[in-house]
Amino acid sequence: MKRFAPLFILIIVFLTSCSVPQYVTVPVNYGPKMGFSRDSTIIVVANRYRPDSVKIRDYRRISVLKKMAVVSLQTAANQLKYLKGVHIINLVDSINYTVNTDSVKFLAAAHKANYVLVLNDIGAGIYPETVYYNGIPSNYYTTKIKTSLALFESNGIYSKKLAGMAEVPQDETYSGGFGSLFNKPSYRSSIPAMTAATRDATLDALKDYLPFSISNERPLYADGGALESSVTQIKAGKFDVAFKILNPLIDGADTKLASKAAYNLAVVYEAQGDIDEALKTAKLSNEKHPNDYAKAIIVDLMKE
Repeated sequence: MKRFAPLFILIIVFLTSCSVPQYVTVPVNYGPKMGFSRDSTIIVVANRYRPDSVKIRDYRRISVLKKMAVVSLQTAANQLKYLKGVHIINLVDSINYTVNTDSVKFLAAAHKANYVLVLNDIGAGIYPETVYYNGIPSNYYTTKIKTSLALFESNGIYSKKLAGMAEVPQDETYSGGFGSLFNKPSYRSSIPAMTAATRDATLDALKDYLPFSISNERPLYADGGALESSVTQIKAGKFDVAFKILNPLIDGADTKLASKAAYNLAVVYEAQGDIDEALKTAKLSNEKHPNDYAKAIIVDLMKE
């Protein structure tokens, strides 16, 4: 037994010196990048999408695409109506599928609208995908949707193209080989996935006009003492207390501790919505002592 004692001691020291990172969910809210200039804006929503029966011979596929066109336009109308000062006039017939052939200028004048939003095209596909978990492949089908909308000014001349794309994985597994040609999910069986993907693709197309939020799972340094105490306060949402704990550590002589404190403080700033200060502090963390946590959050913050 004595022969193995030193190794046993080394293992104990190694395990106790390693700290398991703790995580906190940081929601980040974004306002619209673009808005409408008037205090009161009227937007007409109309359908211009007509499935190409020459390219698409399957009437069942055409029927599904028509349903998705309605889903897209209804999603757009339902989202835009919540914007301040925006009023929606929805001309989409969800029961009897019709294509509006009136000119944009006519629609705007008839409804005294400032803008006309139209759906020009929608594309759908079901494709096999492969992901790897610990080197083991997992095969499945995914539904991909592309939406093509356009927002016209009332004069019918100026417009902005709004393209969106989204994909939703399906429950069906992809077996590969010749048999997969016959077992591939149909458009009709994929309506739930297509509906979800169409809504997401429409929101993607309108992303510049809509507020949205994301949630980041951020690891935190909790190496005992002040860092661990700061994590407790961050998880409790007491950011002012966490700031008082972390800020003095940043200028300390221990550069590794200062780096970790700066990173945790960057997460605090991000949680409060101060992206500029979060990015500045994350860069300071990486300057004090290069670390993967800071590098990862810097990349995310530069996108935000």
